[in-house]
Amino acid sequence: MHIKELQKNWNEFARTDPLWAIITVPEKKGARWNVEEFFQTGRDEIAAVLRYVESLHVPLARRKALDFGCGVGRLTQALADHFDEVAGVDIAPSMLDLARQYNRQGDKCKYFLNERADLRLFTDNQFDFIYTNVVLQHVEPRYTKQYLQEFVRILAPGGLLVFQLPSEVIRQGPPSLWRSLKDTVKLVLPRSLLNFYHEVRGTRRQADSEQPVMEMHGIPRKHVEKLLLKQGIKLLDVTPDQSPGPCWVSFRYCVTKE
Repeated sequence: MHIKELQKNWNEFARTDPLWAIITVPEKKGARWNVEEFFQTGRDEIAAVLRYVESLHVPLARRKALDFGCGVGRLTQALADHFDEVAGVDIAPSMLDLARQYNRQGDKCKYFLNERADLRLFTDNQFDFIYTNVVLQHVEPRYTKQYLQEFVRILAPGGLLVFQLPSEVIRQGPPSLWRSLKDTVKLVLPRSLLNFYHEVRGTRRQADSEQPVMEMHGIPRKHVEKLLLKQGIKLLDVTPDQSPGPCWVSFRYCVTKE
């Protein structure tokens, strides 16, 4: 999927059901998220991530953080409880409009539109902490690899980058999961698994349906680690992650720039 098509899909998600598109709990589909409950998940997530960082015994400056793929600012605002300034960046203008409407952190949160496969809007060595979760999994690997390089460029020396990314598909998965996906997700999977998905749904969607789609992608762990090490950074930790659900092997990576 070209980056412009990705933008189009997420603009449409922002128009139709933005909170569910970000946290796809089946029972919350159809604008059923309570806004306060939704943003509390962000505060809980960031608190847990920072506890994880503390467990690594690595000093972390608290000046400036980046929330990549910020959506409506769920994590951007939560980061602002812990950092002096937070930048939220997203590809969808309509998501950013909502982020500004929901913002309760004033000028501590600044939101940026980025329609490119790089992050040229940010200068080198700028951020003490970069965080992205359940975002890169929706981006084609050719773009994700570029973004990872850009994260390293804009990360300050001594800063930390924490990101989540699926590695590979588990071919067996519960039918209930596939039913819950409905027509929202375009799975980038082996043909045999795609056929299973269509059989469970009992229908075959058109490739160019007008409905927005949420593609799922992964990059094998060994390739991610190789790419990161080529950038001259230090890999601090790799932890199994369950964010994409039981059909994926996924990891959370933590790296620092020396």
